[in-house]
Amino acid sequence: MSLVLTGDEEALRDSVRRFVADRTPLTAVRQVIAAGEPYDTGIWKQLSAQLGLAGLAIPEEYGGAGAGHAAMAVALQELGAGLVPSPLLASAVLAAGTLLGLDDMAAREALLPGIASGELVATLALTGAAGSLAAGSRAGAAETGVRAAGASGAVRLSGELAPVLNGAQASALLVPASGPDGLAVYLVDGAASGLTRIPLTTADPTRALARITLADTPARVLAGNAASALGTAADLANLALAAEQCGAMAACLVMTTEYAKLRVAFGQPIGAFQGVKHRLANMETAWELGHAALRAAARSADESPAEFPRDAAAARVLLSGPYFTAAADTIELHGGIGFTWEHDAHLFYKNALSGKVLLGGPGEQLDRLASELGM
Repeated sequence: MSLVLTGDEEALRDSVRRFVADRTPLTAVRQVIAAGEPYDTGIWKQLSAQLGLAGLAIPEEYGGAGAGHAAMAVALQELGAGLVPSPLLASAVLAAGTLLGLDDMAAREALLPGIASGELVATLALTGAAGSLAAGSRAGAAETGVRAAGASGAVRLSGELAPVLNGAQASALLVPASGPDGLAVYLVDGAASGLTRIPLTTADPTRALARITLADTPARVLAGNAASALGTAADLANLALAAEQCGAMAACLVMTTEYAKLRVAFGQPIGAFQGVKHRLANMETAWELGHAALRAAARSADESPAEFPRDAAAARVLLSGPYFTAAADTIELHGGIGFTWEHDAHLFYKNALSGKVLLGGPGEQLDRLASELGM
C-alpha cells in the first residue's frame, strides 16, 4: 500500500488548492460567516459541477466519478486548509456512504445522482458517533433518540436530534430510528409534515448544524443492514474529518512559521528563540504522523475494507487532538494579534474545538480502535 499520491490525486489536489485560493480564500469565508449563511451556494455549485467533488466517491452507475475515498480525502484536505463551508461532508460522505452501505436500490437510484451533481443536499441525522450506534444495535441496545411506529408502508417518526450537520439545508434526511424490529434507517423528505428544523448557533461558524424535531413525521424505511451501514458511515466520517483536520493543521503550521520569521523581538525574529522552535517542531512532527495515518486510512478505504475501521479511527485520534493543540499554539505564537477577531487564527481554533466532539470525538474513536484491535 503506497502512501504517496498518485498522478491523478496530485492533479486533483492542485485543482482544489487553486480553487480555494482564487475563489474562496478566508476573506470570502468571513463574508459568508458575516452574512449568516451556512455556505455560499455559488461556490457549492462550482465545487460540485466544475470540480465534481460531490460525486468523487459515488460509483459511475449513479452519476459519480467512481474515484474512491482516497480521492475524496485529498479534496477534503484542501477544503479543510481553507475552512471552506460546504455540505460536502454531510451529503457526499455521510448520506451517500450510508446509502451505498444499505441495500435499497430504489433509494440509491433516486438520491445518489442528485447528490453526485450537488443539486440535492442530503444528510445523515446523527447526534453522536455512528459507530457507537452501530455497536449498540449489534448488542441489542441501540438508542437513537427517534422512535418509529406504524407499518412499513405508513411509518411515522417522533423524536429530536441535535446537532445534525446541514440539517436545515438538506432536502433529504436519513434518520436512524428504533422501532419494533430494532434499528433501521429511514428516509424523510425535507418538506415532510411534522418536521421542524432550527439552525443552531455554535462556536464554529464554518459548520452548519441544526436541531431536528420529528412529530409523527412520515418516513420510508430503507432496506438493508442498518448497523453495518452506520458502521460504514462512522468510518467514512472519521476519514473525512481527519482529512479536513490534516489540511487545517498544515495551514496553522504554515501561518505560524511565516509569522515567526517576520515578528521581531529583542532584535531578532521570534522564530530564532528555542521555545518557539520547539513548538513549531512539535506541530510539524504531529502533522507528519497524522498525515501518514490519514494516507493509510484513505488507501485502506478503497483497497482493504477489513482494515479500514481501524485505520480511520487511528487517523482521527492522531489528528483531532493534535490539530486542537496546533490551533491553540497558533493563537499563542501570534501573540496579541492572534487573540483578535481580525486575525484568522481564531477560526481555526473554533474549527478544531468543534472537530473534537463532532460525530464522536477522539475518546470514542479510541474505544472503537480498541474494539477493532480486540482489546
